[in-house]
Amino acid sequence: MVMLNVPLRERKKAKTKIALYEACLDMSVKQSFREMKVEDICAQVEVSKVTFFKCFPKKEDVLVYYMCVWLTKRWLEINEQGLRGWDAAKHLFACIVEDDHARPGIMLRLVGLLAEEKMHPPMPMLTDAEIHLLFPGKEEQARAIDPNLYVLMQRIAEEAIAKGEAAERYSVGQITEMLFTIFYGAYLTAHLMMRGDDIMACYMEHLEVLAK
Repeated sequence: MVMLNVPLRERKKAKTKIALYEACLDMSVKQSFREMKVEDICAQVEVSKVTFFKCFPKKEDVLVYYMCVWLTKRWLEINEQGLRGWDAAKHLFACIVEDDHARPGIMLRLVGLLAEEKMHPPMPMLTDAEIHLLFPGKEEQARAIDPNLYVLMQRIAEEAIAKGEAAERYSVGQITEMLFTIFYGAYLTAHLMMRGDDIMACYMEHLEVLAK
């Protein structure tokens, strides 16, 4: 996709939205998401609060957008590297650890948001302009991805069973739900048990429960 084919208004909106999103991520390193003020985010990007809320109806939507972008990246990497089953799961967990080092606490803030929700929030649909800016050179592949964590975990579960990696006592549905639990729960456990330097090991210990 050529960016010039996207209307100028949409290009400007996408650039502003991504700038606000990246400013939030940068600020999250030094302060909690709850403490973060929309005014400060807007000041960093030099836009008004009205503009912010046109991009993100509420501040928490930035975390959902982060999850959408994060999942799309992981889908692309898993497909490009041909990862299947537990290899795909390990890649997801390793990326969480990598992000935790780059932006400490970002996953905790996401877990906190989810704890206040009645269900896993639906992912926003990225516009063509956003896809171009976020995934240059991979627009077609990114556009075809549904950044749905449940769908990804179900695919991993089916592949693990097909490869003979999963314990036979579990169904696809059970493994999918347990992978969901591990995705968020192992990280939280590592944090609560003061294992911040050993998060990947915590993930692997939990994944072993599902292994054959």
